[in-house]
Amino acid sequence: MKYSSYRLAVVNLMIGMCRGSPGLPRTIRQMGYRDRWIAGSSLGSKGAAADPVLVLASTESRHTVFVQVYPGEEVDLSDLDRYSKVSAVHLREHTLLTQDQTELYSVAVFGLEEHRESLRNSIAESRIRPTLLLRTAEGLVIDTNPFPKVGLANLFRPVLALDWDSAPLGWIPYDHGSHPAEIARAVIPKVVAHATAGNRRVAISEVCAEHPVWSVSTASARRKMQTGVTRVLASAAEHEFRDFFKVGAGALQLSDLGRDAVRAPGSPTLKRMLRHQNTLLNRLATGVSP
Repeated sequence: MKYSSYRLAVVNLMIGMCRGSPGLPRTIRQMGYRDRWIAGSSLGSKGAAADPVLVLASTESRHTVFVQVYPGEEVDLSDLDRYSKVSAVHLREHTLLTQDQTELYSVAVFGLEEHRESLRNSIAESRIRPTLLLRTAEGLVIDTNPFPKVGLANLFRPVLALDWDSAPLGWIPYDHGSHPAEIARAVIPKVVAHATAGNRRVAISEVCAEHPVWSVSTASARRKMQTGVTRVLASAAEHEFRDFFKVGAGALQLSDLGRDAVRAPGSPTLKRMLRHQNTLLNRLATGVSP
């Protein structure tokens, strides 16, 4: 299945372009931009900064871009206005961004073309002037407030052509706002890996801690993510995987059947587990509540 989350799609797309994923434009990477994550709280905001923030930072271009994604008709002004209180010195002292990368910095707001007018109006009320990029059928286009770096701005003129269906899926497989099927697709293989290692009990927090941005997520974002993972695993344990593991007291209890199956590649039991995973994904993708 493709992303149900526009935010996650944009995040993976930006990471893919910075890392040179096949099929994606390489110009951003050629300009020196690399993906970084910083804790939202490091921007000096509490509450509104529940999520880690994706940053595109370039030493060569001496520029940093903070990525904000809004799939709806309006932006969260508290999200944007926190940037008005940030200085280059603050970023160098409270994040891993360097002096060269923060000589100039800006905010990019990613939205949907159908919300163009309302997003423009919402941004106009902000204390800053973020660059508004809109998703169109052809790709991404700058709508308002071009990037201060002309070279970067020109990449989106008239449009940065993209095949949205070929966007990379795996850099950040799920987050605290993901659809249950997206979570299941990522965490079930993790459970199988723990079974392969011979573990009988696995804390769900341990599964979550393997997420790429867990270390920079705030307590609020971690709680939301762990709640989503727990619900998905509990649903799997109640239905498709009831013979393989149980969920209780914040942990997975792996059965002997499950642990024995993964030690024998190609075994009928392992093949059965793989079929159960597909059944689980299809059930969750159709909207059946976990």
